[in-house]
Order: sequence, then C-alpha cells, then structure tokens
Amino acid sequence: MPLKKYNEEEILKKEEEAKKVEEEATNKLQATIEENSKKEEEFNAVPLREDQETIKVNIEKARAEYFASSKKQKRYGTIITVVTMLLLVGCLVLMVTLSGTYQFVTYISIGGMVLILAVVFFLNRMLRNKLSKQAEDYIAKLYSEVDNYLFAGEDFKELSFKPQGQLKDEIFMDARFYKDLKNTRSRNLVSVQYKGKLLVSADLAGNVLIKNRLSPMFLGKFYDYENTYDKEGKRIIMQIKGGELSRPIDDVDDLKLVEGNDTYAIYTNDEEWRKVLKQDVIRNICKLQIDKTLIDVIISIRPGKTSIGIDYIDEFMNIPVEHEFDFNLVRRTEADLKKVLTIFDDIK
Repeated sequence: MPLKKYNEEEILKKEEEAKKVEEEATNKLQATIEENSKKEEEFNAVPLREDQETIKVNIEKARAEYFASSKKQKRYGTIITVVTMLLLVGCLVLMVTLSGTYQFVTYISIGGMVLILAVVFFLNRMLRNKLSKQAEDYIAKLYSEVDNYLFAGEDFKELSFKPQGQLKDEIFMDARFYKDLKNTRSRNLVSVQYKGKLLVSADLAGNVLIKNRLSPMFLGKFYDYENTYDKEGKRIIMQIKGGELSRPIDDVDDLKLVEGNDTYAIYTNDEEWRKVLKQDVIRNICKLQIDKTLIDVIISIRPGKTSIGIDYIDEFMNIPVEHEFDFNLVRRTEADLKKVLTIFDDIK
C-alpha cells in the first residue's frame, strides 16, 4: 500500500512539473511574440520610400475602383430584386383577379413570370461576370506590382508570375510536412531564376479533411528552391515553434527528433544532418521570428529541393477590398524573403 501511494504522489508531482514547464514555455513564447511585435510596429512606422509610395498608390487605385464597382453591383442587385418581386406580384395579382373571366390571362401571367425570371437570371450572371473580371484585373495589378518589386534584384532572372496560377499539389506534398494532406490551393505563382537555380513561390493553403470539410494545416508563403543535397532516401525537417495557432509538423514517423528546444525542433533520418544544418544556418533560420503576424516556419530538405513555408495569420494573406492597401505587408514579405534567400544560400 505505501508503495502505491508513493507512486501516485510521484506521478502527480511529475505531472505538475510538466505542466509548470509547459506554462513557462508558453509564457516565454508570449513574451517573445510581444517583443517581436513591438519591433514590427517600429519597422512599420518608418516612412515609405518614393518607389514604395508609387506602388502603394497604383495598387490602392485598382482596389478603390474594384471596391466601388462591387458596391455599385450590390445596389443594382437590390434594385433588381425589388423590381423583380414587384413584377412577379403584379403578374400573380393579374392572374388571380382576371383568370376566371379571361382564361388567356393565366397563360400570359405565367409566361410573363418565366420571362422576368429568365431576364433576371441572365442580367445577374452578366453583372457577376463583369465584377469577376474586375476582381481579376485588381488581383493581377496587385501581384504584378508586388512581384516586380520583390524580385527586382540583380540575383533574379527570368521572372514569371501568374496571379491566378496554381502550384502543383505534389510540390508542397513532396516536402512532407503533414500527414493526410488532401490538396492545396494557391495563387500568385512565381517562377524565377535565383543565382542560376529555379525558385518557385506561391501563396498557399495545404488542406486536410476534418469532418468532411477542408481545413488548412498551413496557410502562408511557400518557397521551393533547388539544392545539391543528394542523399537518396534522406530528409531533414525543421520547424520554428509557434503559439496556439501553430500546427506542429507530424509526417515524422520515419524520422528521429535529433534536436529540440523551446524555439525549434529538427527531425531527420540523416546521421550527418549537422553538415547541412550547421549552427550558423540554424541561427539564420531562427531570424524568421514568431510574432503577431508570423505563426510558425517549416523547412524541408530532401534530395534536390529545399522548401520553406512561412505560416502567417489570415489577415496578412487576405487581399484587401474594403480597407486601404497597407504597403507594410509588402515590406514584411520583403524582409522575410531576404531571410529565406539567406537560408537557401546557406543550404545550397
């Protein structure tokens, strides 16, 4: 009996210690997030350069035009709905009051209602198609301005971007961050030669199926770059840990946790992984700091490819429509992209 009591006390003590460690780690991360977010606010307070201001004005003009069109269509939609209801009620009243006296009124009323509904259907479709085209023009303008800005350096050649372009599912899935991925959805597909090797990027959501609904395990900027890592069957996965919104990488059953702390975790089946992720490389990776905008960072290294995913909050990834375009989103993307390129240079 005393032995059982002792074991129960030990178990309770260990659970309390584990809970305390977890709380300390959470508090430490929250403090780090707050500190990094203050740095971000200071960065955002820096005035825009002239070229940045020009880009902002161009994008804001396109956004304002699209937003005005969308509001105008809502007004048209309301008017069409009201007029349609009045006409249909008129036809119905006509049919009820006169069909007993004049049989043909019934057919005229029914024909009139069908005609009204057909006209409304085609009119609404025409308005939707027009607005959809304006939305595509706005998105194309936004990404054209942003991509030409981000990839304007001398190390970039042969820039190609498709605002509505879709990254192939297998490119993200091949990185093997998460199990049971069903598909990906992406836009702003960019292809460019960076220092003589192909760099591909996209705004991407990697989805799993939860209760018959697609739910994103990852939502952010995804970068895929060629490397010279040539160990067949080997791979290295790393994650900079985030807060409660972070989804821990889980496609690691065949890997070993070789290094982990409050900041990051590294999984691999390559015993010589330190030759790739040297301490200075890890330090550069950790410069992608978690804050109120950046949720976590995931990195996959396997033969021929290095992939980096930066998970951002929804507001960062959304295309602004109802509120003014904030160029600080671009400046943040630019700053993080520079860190990503440094990582690619380190890994080679």
